[in-house]
Amino acid sequence: MDISPDYKNYTLDDLYSAARSINQEMFPERTAQIHQLIAEKEAHLAENSSAQSEVTNTLATRTHRFWGAVIDMVLQIICTIPFFWFVGWERMQQLTPWLMLAGLVYGLAVYLLLHGYLLHKYGQTIGKAEFGMRIETLDGKQATLSHVMLWRHLPTLLLSYVPAIGQLLAGLVNPLFIFGKNKRCLHDYIAKTRVSYISNAESMTE
Repeated sequence: MDISPDYKNYTLDDLYSAARSINQEMFPERTAQIHQLIAEKEAHLAENSSAQSEVTNTLATRTHRFWGAVIDMVLQIICTIPFFWFVGWERMQQLTPWLMLAGLVYGLAVYLLLHGYLLHKYGQTIGKAEFGMRIETLDGKQATLSHVMLWRHLPTLLLSYVPAIGQLLAGLVNPLFIFGKNKRCLHDYIAKTRVSYISNAESMTE
């Protein structure tokens, strides 16, 4: 009585071994089943490996995010000095709607000038690039420049203009969110983003 082995329960290594040892002329149907199962298991393995490498990038540490933010902040402050010099300190003490709008536009322009290329190409600001980090969407893909500007940077900038509590919300409450389990600031929750390290494979590709 010919009892066919249950190849479905074989591991991939067992299937490789069976494919090498089987008499293909005597058992053509078994041979075809073995090769089919090998192809299915290899495809499943490749799919899982690809999904894991894309989604499970390591979240950036709070220390690296802090120093990356410090670098970006210092650069932003330096580039904002000409605006303060042109407007004058006395006028800055009495903000008008037009002056607030000018400051908003100037701030966005400086941010794009400093980080626009890196954000578009790699999802990084200058500070994040220094530590090998990038901004990602929650599915592990690089965040686009438009997504970062419209949903991550602009809301925080607008938040800072809220009377009385704006600076507190944008400057203190926003970054304090990073001490949560997911290591995400308030602007990350608003934009549905996270900051992760770029994997070696992605670095080589780029």
